[in-house]
Amino acid sequence: MNKLSPLLLLLAACAPALAENTTELMMPDGSKDMYAGLAFTTRSAAAEGESRPVILRPLLQVQWSNGIFVSANGVAGMHLSETAGVEYGPLILASDARSPGDSWRLRGTHPVRGSLDAGGFFNYYLGGETRVTSNLVYDTSAGGFRGQAGMQKTLPSPAPHHTVTLSAGVSLASDAVMRELYEVRTAAGGVRDYRPSAGLMSVSVGVNWNWALSSKWLINSSVTGARLGNGPAEAPFVDRRNFITWSSGLAYRF
Repeated sequence: MNKLSPLLLLLAACAPALAENTTELMMPDGSKDMYAGLAFTTRSAAAEGESRPVILRPLLQVQWSNGIFVSANGVAGMHLSETAGVEYGPLILASDARSPGDSWRLRGTHPVRGSLDAGGFFNYYLGGETRVTSNLVYDTSAGGFRGQAGMQKTLPSPAPHHTVTLSAGVSLASDAVMRELYEVRTAAGGVRDYRPSAGLMSVSVGVNWNWALSSKWLINSSVTGARLGNGPAEAPFVDRRNFITWSSGLAYRF
């Protein structure tokens, strides 16, 4: 799970003063809410040696009238398109650090530097509340590329004050990224040599649910199921190909 930088915390604190006429802009997760709060969530699994602790993390989802957006999962970018139904622009993704010493399961793996990875995104609306999403970034720690492609659909409101968004996607990575995350070397203490190549990292499906308790407060919840590609799934320290992550928290809407 990506970490929230001090810069993003500063932006969150300034959001009420900076936001202007943004309530109808589509947020990065497909909702139209701008909010900040706290949530209980599970961390991601495979690249961390299968550890899945429940942690408390910030909730943040903001987009300003100039097109700049940030979210608590370590995403920042800017919408440059002025064409209806098309979104594109620069993107920055934050990634966590990892050390082989973090877990006995990770022995023989590469250290991973926490980094800010730069690239771009392109989204296209198919009509209504459905859009195709994609992004490609250069991973500065690994020295390679990773990207995602998917689809989001905001459903008709199932009840007053409720918004549900469905999503599905695939995550891909180049040789360098795959090897930084999943390569294992016996010379470095690993149980066996393993060297994955470029390809599919995971396939995922998810649902995001916003429940407006009042005009200012909401409960934001999400559940994501993922299936690892062959490269990650066959790594010696990965013993589960399918896993579920979830998040639920209280946020203040502005």
